[in-house]
Amino acid sequence: MSINKKYVMAGVLATALVAPLTDATNSYADDTRTITGRVNFRTGPGKSYSSMGKIEKGKKVTYLGSSGNWIKIKYNSKTGYIYKDYISKATTSTSSSTSTSVRYVKSSDGLNVRKGPSVSYSKITNLPNGTKVTVKSTSNGWSKITSGSITGYVNSSYLTSKKPSTETSSNTSNDKNNQTNETSTTKYISASSGLNVRKGPSTSYSVISTLAKGTKVTVKSTSNGWSKITSGSITGYVNSSYLTSKKPSTTTSSNSSSSSTNSSTSTSNSASKVISYAKKLLGKPYVWGAQGPNGFDCSGFTYYVFKNSAGITLPRTSSAQSKYGKSVSKSNLKAGDLIFFDTVGPNNGAVTHVGLYIGNGQFIHAASGQGKVVINNLNSSYYVKAYVNARRVL
Repeated sequence: MSINKKYVMAGVLATALVAPLTDATNSYADDTRTITGRVNFRTGPGKSYSSMGKIEKGKKVTYLGSSGNWIKIKYNSKTGYIYKDYISKATTSTSSSTSTSVRYVKSSDGLNVRKGPSVSYSKITNLPNGTKVTVKSTSNGWSKITSGSITGYVNSSYLTSKKPSTETSSNTSNDKNNQTNETSTTKYISASSGLNVRKGPSTSYSVISTLAKGTKVTVKSTSNGWSKITSGSITGYVNSSYLTSKKPSTTTSSNSSSSSTNSSTSTSNSASKVISYAKKLLGKPYVWGAQGPNGFDCSGFTYYVFKNSAGITLPRTSSAQSKYGKSVSKSNLKAGDLIFFDTVGPNNGAVTHVGLYIGNGQFIHAASGQGKVVINNLNSSYYVKAYVNARRVL
C-alpha cells in the first residue's frame, strides 16, 4: 500500500508540473494565421537554425508566440519558427472602427480591393476615384469595405469622408466606360523621366514600355485619370497628368559632351530632390503593407517617395523594384539609386528588402527591425552580407 501511494503522489506531481505548459500552448489554439510568402520553417528563431522545409504561401498555421523577429508556429503537427514578415497579422486585432461608415475612394489611379488586409493578398478589383464604399471595420491601416456586390480590403489612407471631384463631363454620364474623351487627340509626354505605358488603367497593371519626354501620342479615350494611347506600334494606358497639348522642350544640346554634362546635372538635381523628400519622412512608423503617408513598409516607402518627388511610379514590391530601371554595380553607386537586400534567406539572389542610397555609404529605408524610417550604414557587416543588387531609375 505504501508503494502505491508513492507512485500516486509522483503521478500527481508530474501532472501538476506538465499542465501549465499544455495550457500555455492551447491558449493560442484558435489563433490561425496565413503564410504570406514561401518561407523556411526552422527549428529555432534564427537563420543559423536548420530548415525543416518550406511552407508555401497561403498555408494556414497556428501562431504560438514570438522571439524577436521570429514567430513560433505549429504546422502539420510540427512546431518551429518562421521570419515575422511571412505571416499575416492576428485576425482578432482591435479595430479602430467597429461601426459601418460611408467613405469615398480618393486616388487618381483608382484603389485596389484585396482579399485580405495587406498587399500580399490577391487583388479582387480596382475601384475608380470617387467610388462610394461602406467601411465595415478598420485595423492596422486597412479597411474592410463593401461596394455593390464587392467585399474586400483597401488601404485606409485612400478613403475620404467627402466625395472627391472625378472631373468627368456631364455629357458622358451614359457612357458605359465613363470616358471623358471619345475622339482621338494628339498629346505629348511631359514627364522628364519618361512615362510608363501599362496594359490597363492603373499602376497594378504591368508596364509595356516607357515613352521618352516629348514623344507624340494619340489619345483614344480618357477615364478616371488614365488615357488609352497609341504611339507607333504601342497601345496602352498612361497617367493623364503627364500628357500635354504642346510639345515640351527636351533641351537637347548638339554638343555631345555638353549634353552629357546637362544630363548628369539633371540626374543630380533629381536625386537631391528625391533624397530631401525621403528625409522628411524619417521617424515615420514601419507598417506592414502600407505605402504612406503616415506609415510604410520598405517598398511602400520607395514607391511613395519616387512617385511624389519625381513623378516616377515604381512597381509596388521590393522584388519587382529590383528589376526596374538600369542595373548598377555596388562600386558605382550614386545618390538616388535603389539598393536591394535579402534579409530573410541565405542571400541566393532573392530580394526581400529595399532602401534608397543617399551617398557616403548610407541609405534611408523603412526598417521593420527598427520599426520606423531610418538611415543606416550600407557598409555594416549585416547589410554587406545581405546586399543583393542596385538599380538606377533617375
